[in-house]
Amino acid sequence: MTSVLEARDLTKVYQTTHGHEVRALSGLNLTLAPGETLGVVGESGSGKTTLSRLLLGIEKPTSGEVLFRGKDRQQFGHADRREYVNAVSAVFQNPYSSLNPRRRLWDIVTERQAIEGHTGKRDRRARAAALLDLVGLRAEFAESFPHQLSGGQRQRVAIARALAQDPAVIILDEPMSALDVSVSGQISNLLLDLQQQLGVSYLFIGHDMHQIRHLSHRVVVLLKGECVEQGDAQTVMAHPQHPYTRGLIAASELETLEVSG
Repeated sequence: MTSVLEARDLTKVYQTTHGHEVRALSGLNLTLAPGETLGVVGESGSGKTTLSRLLLGIEKPTSGEVLFRGKDRQQFGHADRREYVNAVSAVFQNPYSSLNPRRRLWDIVTERQAIEGHTGKRDRRARAAALLDLVGLRAEFAESFPHQLSGGQRQRVAIARALAQDPAVIILDEPMSALDVSVSGQISNLLLDLQQQLGVSYLFIGHDMHQIRHLSHRVVVLLKGECVEQGDAQTVMAHPQHPYTRGLIAASELETLEVSG
């Protein structure tokens, strides 16, 4: 089966103001299958955010390739690029800063349709109501502003926006890190339900190994821009091979004990 998204030998090197090189990502290889969740885990500075920016096309890799449905993104024409923008969407860490505070939710959720310019306001409002319902929010929320919602509700809106163009892939960049434990659990379950309903693939970026285990089919462990371990999520969690992975698991277990205590 052709992967929906793939990175081959993906490398990103930044130049500092003093002329030094910082290698944020080094020779990374990963594949994401249709309907699969790939967890990418590592501490701050491990290269997770750089990876998401490269996959979303926000930045260009220094070397290596990003392939979508087997086709190198560097070879894309205009139509291919447009398809990619619609097919690969994202949900970010902070659900408040990622939503325009001056726009109503129906406008936020359907902003891509507005950019495309083929849909009127009535149809956009109807689409927004359907998307909000899909993520567990009542239709009347469509006329609200972001500040009128809780953190968990705002993240549901961000997920609805990510779903608006019927994407093949959603990149989830630490989407629960700003939420409390109970709300994080609700969002995790929502993501699982949506994947089952829609068949969407997730690339889930995080640092909490328990969330990774709950959501992911496979996992990639990053350390200073390099993959130090990858494999079936349950196997990696039960039998980690690299000391860094064992440390991440131990830290998550300690954090869980502190929260429950």
